[in-house]
Amino acid sequence: MIRILLVRHGETEWNKTHRLQGQSSIDLAETGRAQARAAGRYVRSQNPSQGYVSTLERTAQTYAEFGLDHAPEVMADLAEQNLGDWEGMKTAQAKEQHPELYKAWKSGEGTPPGGEAPEALVERLMAAFFRIVRAAADVPATQSADEKHPLRTAVVVSHGTSIKALLEALGLIDRTRVISVTAGAISVIDVPLHGGPLSSSLPKGGLDDSQTPEQEAERIRGLTDEQILAYAKLRMFNLSPEVLTQLE
Repeated sequence: MIRILLVRHGETEWNKTHRLQGQSSIDLAETGRAQARAAGRYVRSQNPSQGYVSTLERTAQTYAEFGLDHAPEVMADLAEQNLGDWEGMKTAQAKEQHPELYKAWKSGEGTPPGGEAPEALVERLMAAFFRIVRAAADVPATQSADEKHPLRTAVVVSHGTSIKALLEALGLIDRTRVISVTAGAISVIDVPLHGGPLSSSLPKGGLDDSQTPEQEAERIRGLTDEQILAYAKLRMFNLSPEVLTQLE
C-alpha cells in the first residue's frame, strides 16, 4: 500500500496578520517552525522514503524541521493557488470588497481578480499527486508506527487551499463542509492497490501482500489515473500540530 502524508506549511507572519499569501514567498514565523517540529514527530513515525515540497520557501522550511535524513524533491505543481490582486491583502478586506467572489473562491468555484482559475489549480495538483503515487514504486516499503505491514510512504508539504482542492478532487472531502486546514496540520491518504475495503478485522488488514516487492513496484508503475482516483482513501484529515505537542 502507498501512504501519502499531506502537510500544510507552518504559520507565517502573513498568516498571523490574516493576509492572503497565494504564491508570494513568505518565510515561516517562529511559531510556524515550532508547528513544523511538532508535525515532524508524526512524520518520522511513518518513516517516509520520499519527500516533496512546493517552490515556495515556506514549504522547504517546514520540511527542514521534520528531522528527516533525505532532501525533498521540489515540485512546482504543489504551489499554492495564485491569488492575483488579492495577494498581500487582508482577508477581511477581500471579503468586504468582493463578498460573493470571496465566498465562491472559498468553495472552490471562484477565481480571484488576476489570479489562477480553480480548474487550473486542480489540474496541476492532480497531476502532481498521480506522479507522486507512481514514484512510490521506486522506493522500498518501510514500517509505520500504526500498521503491521510495511508501506511505501511519501510526505508532501503544500498549502491550505491546495490541500483542500486536492482532497476534494480525489472525492475525499467536500470543501463547503470542512474547516480550513490548520497551519502545520497533517492529512493522510492511503492508496491500497485494490478497490476493496481496508479493516483491521480482515485478514492482513484487507491488503494483498502476496506479491513480491518487484511485482508490487511494477503494478504501481502501471496504475492509471482512474485507478489511483478510485483506490485513494482518506485516513486522517487536519491533525493539528498543537495536538501532537499536547501529547508529549
